[in-house]
Amino acid sequence: MAKGYKFLTIGAGLMLIAGFVLPWLEKSPFYFSGYSLAMLGYPFLAVLPLAGAVAVYLSLARPISRAGYALYPGMAGVTALVAMAAYLVFFDTGAVTLDLSPAQETGAVAAEWLRVKQADTLILFHPVKNLGFGFVWCVVAIAALCLLPLAYRKALDADRDVNPGSYRTVIHETPVMVEYKRFNLILAALAVLAATYVWCGISPAKLWENRGNAREYLFGRTLSQADIDYINDQKARAPMIEALGKAREYMSNKYRNMPFSEQPDLETKEREMNRVRDDFLAGISEKEAERLRRIAEQDALKEKKGGYFPPETSPEKVKGYLVALIETIAIAVWGTLLAVLLAVPVSFFAARNTLELILPANDMKSRSMRTSISFGVRRLLDSCRGFNEFVMALIFVAVIGLGPYAGILALWIHTFGILGKVFSEQIEAIESGQVEALTSTGASAAQTIVFSVMPQVMPVFVSYTLLRFESNVRSAAILGFVGAGGIGFLIFDKLNGYLFREVCTMMIIIILTVGIIDHFCARVRMKFI
Repeated sequence: MAKGYKFLTIGAGLMLIAGFVLPWLEKSPFYFSGYSLAMLGYPFLAVLPLAGAVAVYLSLARPISRAGYALYPGMAGVTALVAMAAYLVFFDTGAVTLDLSPAQETGAVAAEWLRVKQADTLILFHPVKNLGFGFVWCVVAIAALCLLPLAYRKALDADRDVNPGSYRTVIHETPVMVEYKRFNLILAALAVLAATYVWCGISPAKLWENRGNAREYLFGRTLSQADIDYINDQKARAPMIEALGKAREYMSNKYRNMPFSEQPDLETKEREMNRVRDDFLAGISEKEAERLRRIAEQDALKEKKGGYFPPETSPEKVKGYLVALIETIAIAVWGTLLAVLLAVPVSFFAARNTLELILPANDMKSRSMRTSISFGVRRLLDSCRGFNEFVMALIFVAVIGLGPYAGILALWIHTFGILGKVFSEQIEAIESGQVEALTSTGASAAQTIVFSVMPQVMPVFVSYTLLRFESNVRSAAILGFVGAGGIGFLIFDKLNGYLFREVCTMMIIIILTVGIIDHFCARVRMKFI
């Protein structure tokens, strides 16, 4: 093994460590190193010196060098730089930002569009003139780690004869090229993950910082003095509000069928309603008034405190939720049943082996027909599952109106597209020997499918059907958000009314229902295994 490879790898690792603490951006009297930027909110840059240290350690500690000892520290450095670039491109907030507007306004080729905010100071940097040699060192070191194995390819390949067990044996491929193939795949995946991680704003720290909001949202907030005053006011006014409601109902019934010209003027109506209200208020017993105050206090407390817990346990309301849940299950049953009835026969035309049974001739016309039919059916299945059932429910609600029928149609089409694909793939994976044995006896295509194909695929068909049924129960619970019936409509209505405890009860009911369905589906599935 050439010693130069080890020395250069160690040098690249040390350069990466040194470059991290040397200036990346410098403009008198300001300068920022990689360490400074890491402290300003980009801690992932600390991967750079760590990668350099790993490269140095592996070069010194291992007697025989491998390409991976340099490639993977280099990969870590590239990933960190990609993440930093993603922050600059996708975010205009933070310690370091890009602002190309000065260059666009002045027409300059390159202006000071790199901005660094430190405390209350905003410093502008030219991306070339103010680039520090520390950043250049880091880039050069990372490039060296990624390219050195290629430059010393022959020397690294020679080590295979010294210690063959240290490498994976690959026919017609040298060890270095095997490492590079693996390196390229992993680097591409990490670069995409790093960029999308930043783009999507994923931040475990943000989740931890907002844990208080989650606690307040789930269990309710602490009541302020204004909230307590509001609750007490609603409690005190409860009998008056009840009497006023009855008075308005009385006035509405009294003058409902009377022509407007014969009705008294508004002032007279107001005096009459106030008199009726006082009469109703006087007729409320103390026990009834206390009940009204208690109900008003509970309602006002729920309104101000919010939160999902404790859930609503009123028997009348739970009964209504269960009725809506039965409708949801009915939507899932019909959507799944219709999908299975259509998917099973269609899957025989999507699968190549059963299509050859249906059109057994081997001439050009038959081959073309089989190819066209299989292609067309598969594209039909693609189009049916190409859109989420939620989108299809929106379309059907607009076409046929509100109600569970729209939800059934949406689930039917989407589930048909999924089951048709799964069924056809399972048919193509069956044991061909049984089919050939039956066809050799002169059995027709229908007989072969019934007595050879179906017995092989029936357990899988049942398993996937039950799985989709469970999934459709959950989906049907959401389709109500667009008016497609079921318990989802109630959930949407209660969410809009900020009645989160009722939503919590419905969520618990749905979870228990899915668990019960899963239990019984498992028992049914065992009958076919």
